[in-house]
Amino acid sequence: MITAIQKPKRKYGEGSIYQRKDGRWVAKFKGEGMTKPRVVYAKSEPEAKRKLRELKKDAAKGLVQSTSRRFGDYADQWLYTFKLHSVEDSSFDKYESAYLTHIKPAFGKMQLASIHSEQLQKLLVEKSQTLSHTVVKIIYIILSEIFSYAHSEGDLSRNPMHNVKMPKKATFKPEREIVALESDEVRAVERIAEMKNKNGRPFIMQAHALVFLVHTGLRCGEFLALKWSDIDFESRIVTVNKNLSMVYDRDKDGVRIKHKKARIKCTKTASGNRIVPLNTKAIAALNSLKAVYREMDIVSDSVAVTRKGTTLSSDQLRRVLRRVLAYAGIDKPFTLHQLRHTFATQALNAGIPITVVSKWLGHANISVTYNTYIHVLESAEAAAVELLSLIHI
Repeated sequence: MITAIQKPKRKYGEGSIYQRKDGRWVAKFKGEGMTKPRVVYAKSEPEAKRKLRELKKDAAKGLVQSTSRRFGDYADQWLYTFKLHSVEDSSFDKYESAYLTHIKPAFGKMQLASIHSEQLQKLLVEKSQTLSHTVVKIIYIILSEIFSYAHSEGDLSRNPMHNVKMPKKATFKPEREIVALESDEVRAVERIAEMKNKNGRPFIMQAHALVFLVHTGLRCGEFLALKWSDIDFESRIVTVNKNLSMVYDRDKDGVRIKHKKARIKCTKTASGNRIVPLNTKAIAALNSLKAVYREMDIVSDSVAVTRKGTTLSSDQLRRVLRRVLAYAGIDKPFTLHQLRHTFATQALNAGIPITVVSKWLGHANISVTYNTYIHVLESAEAAAVELLSLIHI
C-alpha cells in the first residue's frame, strides 16, 4: 500500500508538491491576485516540479487564472455592459465594429487567461499592414480596456497588455492620398446641378447640395443637420453648431434591433462651433434648393431633405454624389469628405491664410490643417519661389 508522502510546507506563493495515495503527484499553486489555486497532476516528482515551475512562469505573465471563461464571452459582457454607456452612440458603433471584425475572430474562442502579450502584439502588427492607424488604435484601446478591467476585477493576476505597444506609424500602409476636384471638374458638377428633366424639375435632386458643400467645406454630418434658421442670407454666413450621425437602434442589452437612424447632436469640439462665410455660388445653391422644395410642396425646417420631406441620410447623399460624378464624367475614387478637401485646397491655392481656412473647417488646431494639406502648401511655396526669381531689384 502506497502512503502519501508529505513534503515540507513551502512559503506562500511558492506552491506545493505532494504525492497522493494512488501514486500520482500533485503540484498546486496560488499566486498573488488568484482567487483559487491552480492544480496540475504528474506521474513523477520531477515532472511535478517541472509543471510547478511552468505554473509560476505563467503566473508571472498573467496567464494563470481561476476563470475558464472564453475571451469572447468576457469581452461581450464588457462591451455591452460598460462601453455601451460610456461613449457616444456613433463612437460605440465604431468600437463594436472593430471588436466584431478584428478582435473576436482572433481571440473569441480562447480562454481569457490563455491570451498573452506576444499574441496581442502580433495581432496589432498584422493589422497595421492592412488597416489605417485610426482603426488599429481603436483595436489597441479595446484590448487595453478589456484586460485592464479583467485585471482590476481579479480575473487576471497580471494585465497581458501592459507591455504591448502600438505599432510605429512607419509600419502602417500609406495613408489614402488626399483627392480634390480640379476647377474644371467643379464646374462640371455645377452644370449637372443645373440640369432639368422634361418636367422642368432638377435632373438630380439634391445635386445643389454637393455644390454647397464644395463651396463651404462643411462636413457631411454638419450639412445634414443644418436648419434654414442657421443661414443668414443677408449677412451671407452659416452658423455650424450641430452634427447628424447615423447610429443603430439598440435594445436594453445593446443588441442592434433596427437599421441605422439619424441622430442630431452638438458638434464634438468647441472649434466645431463656427461661422462660415457663404460665397455667391453657395448662396445660389441654397436658393436653388429652396426653389425645388417650394415647387415640390416640401415643407421642412431642414436644409437637406428627401422628396418625402424627411431628413436626408449620408447614404442617400452618397448615392447623389455617385450619380453626379457619373454624369459629369469624373472617373476617380471620390467621397463626400473629399468635397471638403476640394474647398480647402482651392481656398489655400487662392492665397487665403491657413489660419483662416483652419477656422472655417472647424479644425481643433492649425496643425491638423497643416498636416492634412501640407502638399498644397508645398506646391504654393514652390510657385512662390518661381515668382521670386522674376523679381528684379
